[in-house]
Amino acid sequence: MGLRKIRAKKYNGIYEYFKDSDNDKRTIAYYIAYRDIDNKVKKYRCDATSKEEALKILNDKRTELARDRAEIEKDDSLLARKLMNNNLTLEDVAKIYFPTKTAKTTKMIESTFYRHVNPKLGKIKISKIKTSDIKKLSEELKKTPALRGAQQKAKLDADPLNPRTVKKIISNLRALFNWAIKNGYVDKNPVIVGEIIKTDKNEAGRVLSDEELEKLWNLDELQVKPRLLLFLKACYHTGARPSAVMTIQVKHINFKNKTVHIRAMKQGKPYDAKVGDELLTMFKEWIGKHDLVHDNFIFFPIQLYKKATTEKEKQKMKNRYTRYQGYAEHFRNIFDKHFNQNISPYDSAYRVTVYTMRRTAATKVYKKFGIVHAKKFLNHTEIDTTMKYLNIDDDMEVIDYGL
Repeated sequence: MGLRKIRAKKYNGIYEYFKDSDNDKRTIAYYIAYRDIDNKVKKYRCDATSKEEALKILNDKRTELARDRAEIEKDDSLLARKLMNNNLTLEDVAKIYFPTKTAKTTKMIESTFYRHVNPKLGKIKISKIKTSDIKKLSEELKKTPALRGAQQKAKLDADPLNPRTVKKIISNLRALFNWAIKNGYVDKNPVIVGEIIKTDKNEAGRVLSDEELEKLWNLDELQVKPRLLLFLKACYHTGARPSAVMTIQVKHINFKNKTVHIRAMKQGKPYDAKVGDELLTMFKEWIGKHDLVHDNFIFFPIQLYKKATTEKEKQKMKNRYTRYQGYAEHFRNIFDKHFNQNISPYDSAYRVTVYTMRRTAATKVYKKFGIVHAKKFLNHTEIDTTMKYLNIDDDMEVIDYGL
């Protein structure tokens, strides 16, 4: 078999795929070749059964590409004129910005921009957008239903966008403006996150009382899903952030020294968290139950592990940690049911979250041993950060200065 170019000038760009045997020289298929929108040669098999059909398919493709090139040239020309006249809209800049990004999350960020930001601000000249416009957008996003899949098609009622989602949208918009400044499309960035969104510099969540902690540890939802209970206990006893707890491996647990190695987060450094016998016993039972070894992750993706069909695949699953988002969804439902009834998702100071474990434990350390130990427990670099983080104001009500 072979591939040969049809010699007639009329059929330039068409190839025959044919049998090359003594008794059979017939054409099996036709291929067309052309230069795509990026001027790269493309060659693929078409559905034609004759040279004429292949020619029609090729000509249709060339016409389509010519039309696309004309549109691109038109858009480029329009953008050039708008830039010269300082008339670029936010949507114009977005069209230039997103194709320059190569991160895996770019498509998702772009989709979110066109779904939530572009309808509100896309037609406004980018140089005219003010911080007040972004604030208004943020307030509207807080009321926007988080519709997905079937809900979106059926237009069913849904909870508003999660506060973290709103913050991400605004933060991604800030990144777009920073890029626009760097490339000369605008002079200043109106997206000042601290002014636009009420953000806690430290993790949101109230401090639980001893009674609330006891209630939490004994919830049926945690008793039937021991991995969730273990995760919360690990967050509480180590004082580490959930994303750091998620990456704990067997080798990170030192049963002799009673420590758990915690990876670096934010501006901090990796450190060894001192833990008690309760957590160590839970870890030991979990490791034994699941036959975990040195490099295995404590919180490996159990569902994927169960679906694995070979022993090699199962072991591979144990060498990766699961996605925190799945755990977070479970905990959100549990906390909303038992602790956050009738509390708005944006009243973060009153809501219980996974981060509440870290704040509650740190507050207990502070009350028992003082601020220096609390700082060390949280692995903070500055005591000022710890002071803002802890629930210290509650203590002021019970202090008698004797004045």
